[in-house]
Amino acid sequence: MQVLDTLALVGEVLSWVGLGIGLPLLLLAFLIRTVEGAWLPIEIAVIEREGSLVGRWFAGGDFHERALRRHEAATADDGWADGVVSANNPARARVGEPPHTRRVILTLGIVFAGVGFVGLVVSLLPLLMS
Repeated sequence: MQVLDTLALVGEVLSWVGLGIGLPLLLLAFLIRTVEGAWLPIEIAVIEREGSLVGRWFAGGDFHERALRRHEAATADDGWADGVVSANNPARARVGEPPHTRRVILTLGIVFAGVGFVGLVVSLLPLLMS
């Protein structure tokens, strides 16, 4: 029974650490998703106005525009660029892919919560084997 007790102790530590970190990260990812909304793919027209590049897009029943940043201007091809627009705020668009912050937080939350759940099951082994 010595090995089983040791496994239960390791499982309990893993469950406290995994669930203690994983569940708040999952909650944070959910809150970011609620505030930001989903990112929907769009095409952004790139035009030159007064020496600077401006992106224009149609979303939410209206036209929107903003000046492109330096790194975004390099991705413009033939006057069009692929981008994403926030479902909650159509005036907020990005050229390229959506930000990866939410995806990273969600992935870490899933990994930590998964390790915590496995640790919880392992910590319950002595109770189930008795």
